[in-house]
Amino acid sequence: MKKGIVACAGMILALVLLVVAFLGPWYIVSGSGILGANYNVGLYLTRMEVQGTFSGQDVSLSMGYAEAKLNAPNTDVNVESFAAINTAMYLTLLAMVTALIALICTAAFVYNKAKPKTMKLMSGLFGILTFLFALLPALYFMYTGFVENSSGFWFSQVAFGMRLSGGPGYAWYLMIVVAIITVLSAVAIMLKKIVPEGVLSETFSP
Repeated sequence: MKKGIVACAGMILALVLLVVAFLGPWYIVSGSGILGANYNVGLYLTRMEVQGTFSGQDVSLSMGYAEAKLNAPNTDVNVESFAAINTAMYLTLLAMVTALIALICTAAFVYNKAKPKTMKLMSGLFGILTFLFALLPALYFMYTGFVENSSGFWFSQVAFGMRLSGGPGYAWYLMIVVAIITVLSAVAIMLKKIVPEGVLSETFSP
């Protein structure tokens, strides 16, 4: 029973973290140096946000990626990377769906609300699918150049008096955490033995 409850709690946590990751920044680009400019560009799954100071003026913008394509050259963001963001969005949505199904199946198995063997297999299967859908976009992101001529996923460079740096936002790290939690939960539920109803009744009988 303990393994089942832990697995159920793990899937609840994974689902919550997936929602937070969907809403949070996946990548952040920071720049400073020219004409007192100092800005941060946050790349989210559904939008791009720019905050900072340009020529003494505070600027805060939020735009969809269709609009961002027109403004990206001014912030050194690679427009081609938007395809990776779009792919990550769909994979994250799939991860949310499989995590919800895994949670329902895990709860049904733990509290004996359906056929134990079927619920156990479905819980493990959808837990593994959630692991894959969470890990794949995170790994895919690592091989995407979000800034033109950047030296890597994590980078910091100085050119012509301009300092530019980039790295993953907290949402990207959350996807790694979700992948770990879901695979552990799936393994825990698959290792749990199915107790026959008769044995369970005898255990709790006076």
